[in-house]
Amino acid sequence: MKRTYLINLFILFLLFGFVNLLRAQSDREIVDNFNKEYSEIEQAIKNATSLEELNVVLNKINNLKQNYAPHKDLLDRSLYPDKYDKSIEKLNKAYLLRQGDFATIDVLQTQVEELNQQVEFLNARNNELLLQVRTLEAQTQKDAKTIKKLQNLVAELQSSIRERDNLVLSMVDSLMPPIMREKENLTAEDKNKVLTEEQKNNVLNNVKTTIRDNIRFMQVTSLKPADLNSIREQQKDFATKWQKVGVKLVEVYAEDGKKTEELKQIEELFDDWYAAVAREAWDSINEEFSLNGIELRSFKNGQEFTNSVEMFIGDELKNLGIKSDEESKRVYANFADSTWFAVVEPVWMNYLIENKLLTDVNKNKIEGKIAEWKSALFPSRWWIYLLIAVVVIAGGSFFFMRRRKPNVATSEPMKE
Repeated sequence: MKRTYLINLFILFLLFGFVNLLRAQSDREIVDNFNKEYSEIEQAIKNATSLEELNVVLNKINNLKQNYAPHKDLLDRSLYPDKYDKSIEKLNKAYLLRQGDFATIDVLQTQVEELNQQVEFLNARNNELLLQVRTLEAQTQKDAKTIKKLQNLVAELQSSIRERDNLVLSMVDSLMPPIMREKENLTAEDKNKVLTEEQKNNVLNNVKTTIRDNIRFMQVTSLKPADLNSIREQQKDFATKWQKVGVKLVEVYAEDGKKTEELKQIEELFDDWYAAVAREAWDSINEEFSLNGIELRSFKNGQEFTNSVEMFIGDELKNLGIKSDEESKRVYANFADSTWFAVVEPVWMNYLIENKLLTDVNKNKIEGKIAEWKSALFPSRWWIYLLIAVVVIAGGSFFFMRRRKPNVATSEPMKE
């Protein structure tokens, strides 16, 4: 009897252990299934490429919450570091953040479409203005009316190019949301967020067209330091923006296999733009000399400019006595009085030195050479003035002595 009792007790113990084991396995399975579904939903939020896909994920979050609510106590004991309610809350927050991303990108892409239409209009307008400016510049004889029209066209073209530059910069901003700029590397998911097929063929082309038009603008116009300072600021803004997002834009919008080439092309265009701004100063200065009949050897930097001026003046010094005195003085007047001291020194010198295009040493060498040229053409007459002074002093002394002699003669008899 006792033995039967022990056997039954043992069987009951086994059954109880088996039931607990089944229950434990069931609880483990519930927790594992929850974690699995949670991870799948979390990944689906990250992978969603549109609001439509994201809305499907919202239904999954609601189903997860509803299906596992009866097991809340079990999940609170088993989940770490978050509990059941906290886990559902995190999924909802991730969903809302992702929804905000899409809303922002949709707004930005709409803005980009509008900006692109304006850019296309300005591209066509700028091409027309460039053609008109080039045509007027090509006229060798310009009357006052033509010159005024040219000035107005250049001002309009400059304003239009600046407006188009700002539009392209706004487009660049819109195409690469700030949150993307902070990332070291873009994932495929990130690229899908900002990629629009409509922009694939024109975003990089717009950047390149903008830089090329800025270069063309300087090629067909003659600018002053104030204009170039304004262009330098514009250039700096554009380059800064490109440095921040350019690589990522190329990564997203350039075709596979052409990314390196696209980036290289744009970087080379920036280099050409920098060179064009530096060259414009020298071209404008050379044009000032040409307008006054002075033809200098070509130059594109401060040292070449210094050498060119020194060679020109050196040739003029060699020709003194060969040319007529009148011709030599006419060339000097055109060079020094009408060009260097009238335009180059007062208008351009601060710009050249501040932008490190010319050094103080170069400036002093040029002005020393001009002084040498002037001395040779107009030699100093100091010895004449000295001779006149000597004659005046001698004459005065002689006159004074003549006046004193009679007085001395009359005073002697009175002493006797």
